[in-house]
Amino acid sequence: MASLESSIGIVTGIIAVLTTVVAVTRHLTKVQDQGERDKVAAENRDLLRKVAELEARRGQLLDQISVAGRAGSAALHQKTELDSALQSLMAATGASGGSIYVPVRSPRGEVHGLAFLCIEPFSNQTQVLRSKIIPLKSLAGRCFVSGESFVVVNAAKSPDHFQLANEIAEYLPSTTLNIALPSGGDVVGVLQLLSREGEDGFREEDVVRVSALIAPIAEGVAAISRSPDYLKTLGLGDDTKAVEGTILYFDLSGSALLFQELSSTFALDLLNEYFERVCEAAFRGGATMDTYMGDGALLRFNVPRPQPEHELAAVKAALEMGRAFQEMKEYWVAISPQLAAVQHRSGISTGPLLRANLGHSQVQNLTVIGHPVAVAAALCDAADRDRTVTLVSQETYVAVKDQVVAKELERARLGKAERFTDAAWEIIGLR
Repeated sequence: MASLESSIGIVTGIIAVLTTVVAVTRHLTKVQDQGERDKVAAENRDLLRKVAELEARRGQLLDQISVAGRAGSAALHQKTELDSALQSLMAATGASGGSIYVPVRSPRGEVHGLAFLCIEPFSNQTQVLRSKIIPLKSLAGRCFVSGESFVVVNAAKSPDHFQLANEIAEYLPSTTLNIALPSGGDVVGVLQLLSREGEDGFREEDVVRVSALIAPIAEGVAAISRSPDYLKTLGLGDDTKAVEGTILYFDLSGSALLFQELSSTFALDLLNEYFERVCEAAFRGGATMDTYMGDGALLRFNVPRPQPEHELAAVKAALEMGRAFQEMKEYWVAISPQLAAVQHRSGISTGPLLRANLGHSQVQNLTVIGHPVAVAAALCDAADRDRTVTLVSQETYVAVKDQVVAKELERARLGKAERFTDAAWEIIGLR
């Protein structure tokens, strides 16, 4: 790390000197004759090119320090070797651009897109592009999904070309060579080589020629993909900042009846009473309020306050909240029998949660994000609307199954929650 920082200092000093020279030569062009001006202008252009190269080199060094800081020296070594392998392959094939893509997976393992593990040439624009997820409906995505390597002529005009890349990287490809990277019978990534208009493009025979050279790259990609620091190497996330926690999402089904049967002022009083009673029950169980959302709210357990058995704490809190609601509902029904249709529902899920400021840069809220939030909300939505009920995800159920009485739901009843969890369980009570 120290050697990288020392290199950055040297490169920065050289850039400062060259920039001064460029300024001086610009002044001299004003006082020399035409011949001298042309000569100085050529030298000036050469110096500007060198400054740009050194800026890129400094950027590469900073990127290496960033990778080392996020994922450690072992991941940096693997990443640097792949960068060198890509540069060597580009030189051997005459490519002026190149990338190595790897899959980005959801918490359940499905591939939703590709990310840049390596990208050349290094520039400020390509580094911005590295932060983007490339959709599977792209040339690289088609190569990954099909496992087939191919050449595309007039790539910029292909309907599958990721057009945003042109705008960000300011690189308009003429032909692309897309090579699937196999390992152990699976495709672990994609190598893509590019040529610009006016450069020698790739041909079909290049598919076979380059495919014979990719074994070391495929092995390197497979090794990085197996690493626990995989996402950190890509700069897509730092799982060490995530905390295992449990989300409880609840709402009031049929709350519109309050405003239909009662005056707005009285309905609002009852709604606030509802939040007061059920949230108080949750807080006694160790919950932290995250966000109110209309007639519902999101509660979290074990974030930020450590809480042993946070899964069971959430289930117990949900049952207490249900009892608090039923007691309060007797008064509601006495006011208007129509309010018997109003019900309290809860959805609970467990998994990694990340605390984050979310929203527009001028108006942000501190909240938690992560897969369990979507699961809990989907389970709450899937719960019956004609009774008070608590549903938990498979992840939560595994942690509490020895301490609760529960009934597994049929998958047909899960609704959109089926996309988020393998199974769901209705909590009947405690053992």
